[in-house]
Amino acid sequence: MDTYVIIATYENPKEAYYVKFRLGLEGIDAYLLEQAIDTESNIHEKGNPLKVQVDINKVEESIKILFDIKKELEGSSIEEKIKSIKRILVPIDFSDNSLTACLFAFALAKKLSAEIKLLHVYNDPFLDSGFSPNRISYQNFSRNVLNEIEDMVKKNLTGFLNKLQKELNKYHLNEVKYHYNLRKGKPEYQIIKLSEVYRPFIIVIGTQGAGKMPNDIIGRVATKVIENTSVPILAIPQNWKFKEFEKTNLLYATDFHDSDFSSFNKLIEITKPFNIHFHCIHIETSESAPWKEMQMFKLESYLSKTYSELPINCHLINHPNLLEGIQEFVDKSDIDIISFTSPKRSTLYKLLFPNNLKKMVYQSKTPLLVFHAESTNF
Repeated sequence: MDTYVIIATYENPKEAYYVKFRLGLEGIDAYLLEQAIDTESNIHEKGNPLKVQVDINKVEESIKILFDIKKELEGSSIEEKIKSIKRILVPIDFSDNSLTACLFAFALAKKLSAEIKLLHVYNDPFLDSGFSPNRISYQNFSRNVLNEIEDMVKKNLTGFLNKLQKELNKYHLNEVKYHYNLRKGKPEYQIIKLSEVYRPFIIVIGTQGAGKMPNDIIGRVATKVIENTSVPILAIPQNWKFKEFEKTNLLYATDFHDSDFSSFNKLIEITKPFNIHFHCIHIETSESAPWKEMQMFKLESYLSKTYSELPINCHLINHPNLLEGIQEFVDKSDIDIISFTSPKRSTLYKLLFPNNLKKMVYQSKTPLLVFHAESTNF
């Protein structure tokens, strides 16, 4: 059984939260005794002192980090430190596609001065079995099976991290801070659950896992995560080859929703450190829609005025098939990333959008950056 030791007590809950975060950067899982204080949104200015505890084997290392934190906070407020934190969540399944997704995430983290959490979710064969006898013999059997699964997962994780480290060294990404988390259960549920606590800036996920079963991996995990979180998702397709960011052509597909404005703001924030050439396109599937030209003119005027320093081209394209129209533009313009905003979860969304989303995630050979619709005042 693990033994935990209290290493610090803080009157200001925000300081306890920041210490927990910084220890996590160094691969040390820290816990707050008041379980309700687990995310920044739950932190209050006043309350009972919070105690930070770590595994007894990590105490010496943790104390050294506490001294580093004290120096970090000299001359800056804890609020400023918390606001500056950028986190990237990367679900992994130990496949080559996961390795590629990691490289993309680490390159992004290096440019954004972000930290990375790798997450692997493994199956619990007894979770949905519907069989839960109270006999001691069965409990011992299930415990032994789970221990074997955990040992295998840890072995696979070690092998994956060794491969990852070689790739990080190759692309000079080894200075990026990261840590990992192992959880058991359903992947899509655990990814969403952790994102609510960890509050990542973006989730980077491979869209074809080790099983290579599109209806299972694509439909059940990647699209479920996209549909059930408000965090931007960067989906990396199978067989996509990692390349260092030099000049990147990025397509943003618009349907002229108000949410495009907020999504584009987030897009600029994510891509700010990179040399990006933006293409904002609308695929018009009807034969005649003159009002769309006005909408495109309005959007183009806004973008050119708001982001005058950035290379942005807008295109109104007529094509009878939405996905084919996007793919033709991708091929023609040598697009590196496709970005779009998923519509609100209305009845129309449930009827139409999921099928197109699954097709894009499964069929696209280009990384997809997906935002989520929200109302704006533009």
